[in-house]
Amino acid sequence: MNLYALLPLLAVIAYIALITVIALRPLERVHKVFIWYMAVSALWSFCSFVLHAELFPTQTLLWNRALLILGCSAGLLFYHFVRAFFNKPAGKVTYLGYVILVAAAIFVSQGGILQSSYVVDGVLYWETDVSFYPLVVFSAIFVGMAIALLVQGIRHSTDPQERNRIGYLLAAISIWILFALTNFVPALANYSVDHIGNIAFALVISYTMLRYHLLDVRLVVRRGLAYSALLIILLAIYAGVILIEFNFFPEHPLHVIILLVASVAVLLFAAARPLRHLIVGLVDRLFHRETYAYRQSLLSFSRRMGGNLSLDEVANEMLPNICKALRLTQAKLLFQEVSSGDFITQFTYPPTEEGVNDQLRFSSDNPISIWLTREGKTISPEQISRIPQLKGLWAAEKEKLAASGLGLLCSIKSRGRLVGILALGKKQEGGIYSHEDINLVTSTANQAGIVIENAQLYTQATTRANTDGLTGLYNHRHFHERLEQEIARGSRFGTMFSLIMLDIDLFKTYNDIYGHLAGDQILRKLGELLKESIRSLDMAFRYGGEEFTIILPETRIDDAYNEAERIRKRVERKMTSKAMPLTISLGVGTWPTDGVTKEDIIASTDAAMYRAKQTGRNRTHLSSDVAKPEAPLAGGVTPAQRGALSVIYALAATVDAKDHYTYGHSKKVSEYAVNLAEALRLPAERIVTLQAAALLHDIGKIGVPDSILNKQAPLTESEWAPIKEHPQLGAEILRHVVDLINCLPAILHHHEHYNGTGYPEGLKGEDIPLEARILAIADAYDAITSLRPYRQCLSSREALAELKRCAGSQFDPELVDIFSTLIEPTYTKELEIK
Repeated sequence: MNLYALLPLLAVIAYIALITVIALRPLERVHKVFIWYMAVSALWSFCSFVLHAELFPTQTLLWNRALLILGCSAGLLFYHFVRAFFNKPAGKVTYLGYVILVAAAIFVSQGGILQSSYVVDGVLYWETDVSFYPLVVFSAIFVGMAIALLVQGIRHSTDPQERNRIGYLLAAISIWILFALTNFVPALANYSVDHIGNIAFALVISYTMLRYHLLDVRLVVRRGLAYSALLIILLAIYAGVILIEFNFFPEHPLHVIILLVASVAVLLFAAARPLRHLIVGLVDRLFHRETYAYRQSLLSFSRRMGGNLSLDEVANEMLPNICKALRLTQAKLLFQEVSSGDFITQFTYPPTEEGVNDQLRFSSDNPISIWLTREGKTISPEQISRIPQLKGLWAAEKEKLAASGLGLLCSIKSRGRLVGILALGKKQEGGIYSHEDINLVTSTANQAGIVIENAQLYTQATTRANTDGLTGLYNHRHFHERLEQEIARGSRFGTMFSLIMLDIDLFKTYNDIYGHLAGDQILRKLGELLKESIRSLDMAFRYGGEEFTIILPETRIDDAYNEAERIRKRVERKMTSKAMPLTISLGVGTWPTDGVTKEDIIASTDAAMYRAKQTGRNRTHLSSDVAKPEAPLAGGVTPAQRGALSVIYALAATVDAKDHYTYGHSKKVSEYAVNLAEALRLPAERIVTLQAAALLHDIGKIGVPDSILNKQAPLTESEWAPIKEHPQLGAEILRHVVDLINCLPAILHHHEHYNGTGYPEGLKGEDIPLEARILAIADAYDAITSLRPYRQCLSSREALAELKRCAGSQFDPELVDIFSTLIEPTYTKELEIK
């Protein structure tokens, strides 16, 4: 047997093996037609084997005639198979084709078409007359009709898996056509090259028939191109090295050549893996173009977001990337509502226009929710009507889904539980989801499952910690947190906000008459009314007892008053209970007009609320309407002094807000400085001055660009220049505030060094004001024990060691010793706790 007979023989063995594998499975019509196709192909390969092996040299013409008819039947058989694949009857055209094929077989057997045939050294030579070409056209027509059916199917199908299967069939017929054309190439026509294409064709079709979950055909094509390119590059390099060696260094002995060739092979083997990654990336980038980066971002979703506990950040990372990667019109994330258990839209990309209600809602017992929980797959609106379990949907639900513009629903599960639903819109420009798109969506949803569940658990825990159990509103602790945040935001961006405080009138009397259970019902109902009455950006809190507060961001006092009046009237109208009318009294204040500090704005708004109660209840009063007597307050602090203190806190908040890494730095420096001053037994007046100076010691950083303050690396010499000017700028700013004149020496000189090498004036030793020396130690200690973007923080023990190392050069050594005695007990206690 010669080499030319080997390929047909291998093809026969392959066909028999495939027929056996398929025949052992439950057979449907499409399987039977495909077995018929492979049986004919096996006979065709067997005829070719007989001819090339010269088993019957005297009957060459007979076997060649059989080979010709069997080969020309391939197009008709493939068309018959495609019709069976789409579950269509064979049809009149198919039967007519079989009739024509039988007539052609009779014509060939009588000596038509094939004129001569002979084999020389295993190579087949044959000649035909012009009647051969109609037979070729006959086969080509059926191949063309089969391709037309496949193209039509892929255009009209909305099922990604079906489209992917059709893609495999198109790829298979493309391979078959490519190798069939070798029969018309003179240099290849007499060999058995076309058997390679037939085997590949049969293998691809068999894979398509036997596997339910197929690799995406476009992924297979891309990987095929990438690995082919890799193989060509490696072989080219290897061959190039060998050619260079033999052409330019022929004098090298054999052992040197062998060593060189082996070394190159080892190097290429080592380089193959990184080179493969590079080529695969380049091919993927070529195919996906502008969507490549977004697809890669989705593939690495869990690695990047695994430790994230914010649902907002998870959604903001997931939805834009998936929209841009797949070119979608919209994407939504639906999570379970705590109160109802329904899955409702909580995040949308792109954000919907104001006033547009396109929210999706699926109850937990909705057939779609149940199906997604059980199957854990994707589903399109078109598939819903074909799934028996989903036929129980109401017509109104189906209409709403159709009108929503949805293209795909995907379950997001974690530990077998449905934690969310990913609702994707239709593709831009009328595109259809491919099998690869579905795989990408499913992969992203699988990665997101555990991330979303962890974020939900964290959110629920945080919500419980910040929520009042009776009313469902935020609690007292969270009120103070949000108020501080609003003050910090207002200080940084120059915005204002308003605060409403309200109290239920005669609530104690109601409790005494009807009991505390009835009182709890009133509090619960008022909480619901407040949630229904405020805007989405407003926040309502239960302050304590029957007192409630509302923070209204970026709201002027007159708008806040109108909001308060609207709430008061609604409560009066809806809260009458047990024949006893229930009303509320409200106070309204605004930041910073009615107070700069948290304590001031609360006190002024609270005073307005009590003024409303004192003047008859069931009314709203503004903080500005309440008289503020100039009498001394608790602790001997007058309102004028309180005003100066408010200015101090506002300026300190402005400085801290410029850099989130140093947020709260001024307050901690103030605490350290006051503790050291008290240990020195300084007079109370000097301690108050030092406290104010510490709060404002960095006020000059207002003039330093944010890019320098927030830089993630050490500063350059030019960037240090504005930093070194901040003490002078701070002193210049505060020089115009009469109440802060005494703070200027400490602020101006807190960066002077004890040995005279500091700035701005290079003062030395006792020439540096005492308050500035105290402030230098407090400032340095807090700085080195706090995290910065360009370095790690030191422990208390390490920080004290650093201060002692610099005592006498940068810091006053006596003050360092005293400060150490204050701090050492603190970290000793921390060590005992650990």
